[in-house]
Amino acid sequence: MKDWLASLGRNKALKLLSLLLALALWFAIGGEERTETTLSLPLEIANLDQSLMITSEVPSGLQIRLAGPRSIIRSLAQSRLVHTVDLAGAKSGQHTISFGPASFSLPRGVTLIRVQPNPLSLTLAETATKTLPVQPTLVGTPPEGFEVKEVKIRPSLVTVKGPAAELQELHRLSTLPIDVSTLATSITLVTDLDVKSLHLTLKDAGPILADLTVAEKSLSRTFTGVKVFAAPQPARLTPRQVTVTLEGPYRDLKDLKSADLMAQVDTAGLKPGRAALKVSLQPPGRLRLLKISPETVSAQVLKAP
Repeated sequence: MKDWLASLGRNKALKLLSLLLALALWFAIGGEERTETTLSLPLEIANLDQSLMITSEVPSGLQIRLAGPRSIIRSLAQSRLVHTVDLAGAKSGQHTISFGPASFSLPRGVTLIRVQPNPLSLTLAETATKTLPVQPTLVGTPPEGFEVKEVKIRPSLVTVKGPAAELQELHRLSTLPIDVSTLATSITLVTDLDVKSLHLTLKDAGPILADLTVAEKSLSRTFTGVKVFAAPQPARLTPRQVTVTLEGPYRDLKDLKSADLMAQVDTAGLKPGRAALKVSLQPPGRLRLLKISPETVSAQVLKAP
């Protein structure tokens, strides 16, 4: 006891100066005008086991309401503060994390008023990997006369990581909608996987390419009442009309009429009398002849007067 009392007598000037400085600091802070402010603290997740993933929505940051001396609050507002949530040892399932004054390292004289969100709810799930085929999603209709003949996706298979329970029910992945309403030629488009409602990450991140083969539609049409002409000699034909079936590009066929076609028989070298002649027809443009019915007609060459 005597030693302690004796120690108080030593270095009196230095101790008195320290006391005065402490009192001055206390009066400076205690007497300073107090204010309130709301700070946004980015949220970081640390030490999450690699076999787990967060499947619930995680806010980008915390909003904390503070009160304290104006100078200290101003200094905090200018600092780059980050709040870290340590998930070391966390298991799969629901986790509730509450925030209080002890959750933050605040300077002396600063009071925590409110934290939002509070508490923070996190859902952790066991993860797995799975390789799935990619299925293209096409929307719209190509311009008139064109069609999508083939779609190839590269890569056709992707390996993803996600919640084990979610992957168990998943058998394929779709691309984002690919609009084909303006396509009149083959093209390769860059797209992506439609995983907005899923908690998946690609093992090998990279572009998803869609090779679309677009071509003119090909169809066939049958024309009735196509007139048959005899050449080079005139002849009386029975029947005088045939039915013709043509095949080819949609645009070449869609506006074609029977009157635009001309079938004929070759009467060169025929003597007066009747003969069965084969009917022929030269299809216009890019069209192909599939059938003429009947294939032959009766031709009567008249005697010269």
